[in-house]
Amino acid sequence: ENIKSTFFLVKLLEESGYDGVRHFDAHALRTEDEEGVWDFARGCMRSYLILKEKAARFAADPEIQAAIAAVKHEDAELSALTKSYSVDGAAKLKAHPFDRAALGARRTGLERLDQLTVELLLGAR
Repeated sequence: ENIKSTFFLVKLLEESGYDGVRHFDAHALRTEDEEGVWDFARGCMRSYLILKEKAARFAADPEIQAAIAAVKHEDAELSALTKSYSVDGAAKLKAHPFDRAALGARRTGLERLDQLTVELLLGAR
């Protein structure tokens, strides 16, 4: 139903190396007969393949990749604490003195990335 979140789910499944069954928790309209349910299933499979191709385009689009790079903010100390979970790391992260004003003032660039994503999904890229 939400094409953008569905796209990112497909992107995650395709890029993560997941080799299990791919499916969505989706259902045909209750008013459909058996053939309508099969139409729905075929449509879901087709939609998955379309979104899989869009995910490949997303990864190959230089403007989108530049927008992602602009969004990322690397902090080596925090990256070390969040790479994997540990009780010690969680305690250090909790005690870390975050500068909320500086974090809030930093431009994220997420709206630009969102617009590029929508354009890709709508076929404008």
